[in-house]
Amino acid sequence: MGLLKRMKHDVRAGWTSLRYGTAKAATRALEETELLRLRLDLRKLDDRIRDLCGDIGERAVDLHERGESAEHVLADREINQIVQQVSMLRAERTKLLAEMDDILGVE
Repeated sequence: MGLLKRMKHDVRAGWTSLRYGTAKAATRALEETELLRLRLDLRKLDDRIRDLCGDIGERAVDLHERGESAEHVLADREINQIVQQVSMLRAERTKLLAEMDDILGVE
């Protein structure tokens, strides 16, 4: 009877290990899926920031070619609005990076 009890215990221990491993794998898969989503969002943000910075540069060059002073270029309403958008996107980017660090367990 001792052998049967030991076998029963070993089967239960194996089953518990299997369930734990399965749960751990599922959790890791969810984490990886979330990381992929965040990386995609980060790439979109980076592209949008890059585009807006290009827009700022184009606007500044246009104003300069029209003979506007540097002070007028810096005070241009359109440029300042785009700069504010870039600042907001960079703050959002920082939040995404913090979320990614949380998932990865980076401190």
